[in-house]
Amino acid sequence: PLHRQALQSPGHEHTAITNVFTGRPARGIVNRLMRETGPMRDDVPAFPLAAPVLGELRTRAERAGSSDFSPLWAGQNTSACRETSAKDLTNWLIPS
Repeated sequence: PLHRQALQSPGHEHTAITNVFTGRPARGIVNRLMRETGPMRDDVPAFPLAAPVLGELRTRAERAGSSDFSPLWAGQNTSACRETSAKDLTNWLIPS
């Protein structure tokens, strides 16, 4: 639900490559963690050690309804996102 909410928020079009969540670069919606630490850092633990470091902070924030410390993976064109069911997406990808 928090990821869907972020994709529908006014700030969803701001994405950046970041390594702060996993230790490897990936594109995500800019959130508090990325703004305050910078999206790319040399001092982030190597994959897969970065994610557990944020685990408790992320869990507490998500329980409070905040995605400030969650990875919100998204491509560059978030404005084209739309909500759809898995069935409809599958039918669109593999027409009968």
